[in-house]
Amino acid sequence: MVKKLEELIKYQAQLPDKLKVQITKSDDWGYTVKILNLPGCFTQVEDAGELFIMVNDAVYAYFDIPENVISLMPRYFPIERIRKELQKWEKSIPVNLLERPIVFVQSGVGANS
Repeated sequence: MVKKLEELIKYQAQLPDKLKVQITKSDDWGYTVKILNLPGCFTQVEDAGELFIMVNDAVYAYFDIPENVISLMPRYFPIERIRKELQKWEKSIPVNLLERPIVFVQSGVGANS
């Protein structure tokens, strides 16, 4: 049990408190999302509804977090004002949020998206 707790703490300690995320319209489909403060970390989303899930998935993959501990990891969400704006737009991401950095912050361990 102690070893598992130590491993969990090690994984959580790797994660940054904040992410800087940039969303751009993709040439193919949907949107490309770059996590600017994690070099080489990016994902693609079809619509705003996938954004929260896929950003977290990309971060966990970047840090090679094992599947069996992901539910115990903090989740990242945009700051409240941006989050509310995105939730209004189920399918598309508002133009005013494209091409500029958006801050995502940690929101508790195992928080639901």
